[in-house]
Amino acid sequence: PVTIRQLKEKMGVHEDIASFTASLGANLGMPGCAGMWPMLLAIFVVHMQKLNYTAGDYGLLIVLTLLVSIGTVGVPGTATITATALFTAAGLPIEMIVLFSPISMIVDMARTATNVIGAATATVLVAESENMIDHEVYNADNADQKGIAKANA
Repeated sequence: PVTIRQLKEKMGVHEDIASFTASLGANLGMPGCAGMWPMLLAIFVVHMQKLNYTAGDYGLLIVLTLLVSIGTVGVPGTATITATALFTAAGLPIEMIVLFSPISMIVDMARTATNVIGAATATVLVAESENMIDHEVYNADNADQKGIAKANA
């Protein structure tokens, strides 16, 4: 709800687009938790364990990350679950995930911010492509101007 309200009031996105796209992004798209974090852990472990990975092996990690991230959104602890699935599929030592658990709690705030920013960016792009964005509100310089633009609409 906060993201949708901010998209409407501060970015000038039409309510229909904001409600649909931001909600969809929050439920289906979690690039921070289901994508980047498991991949970063995998790359760190590959280098820490001094494994010989080729460009093809890294490509396989990317494909595996995409595959294991499907269906994990909305599950508590998505990053840990996805990382475990990725490590299992890639043959990496699952025990290493436990070492990253304390760090994971701290990084969770950044992962969540990445997820919200990703959904909001996609929403603004869709609104722009559908001509359902108020450019006067979007281009306003500060909060006072955004409020004035909204009042004039």
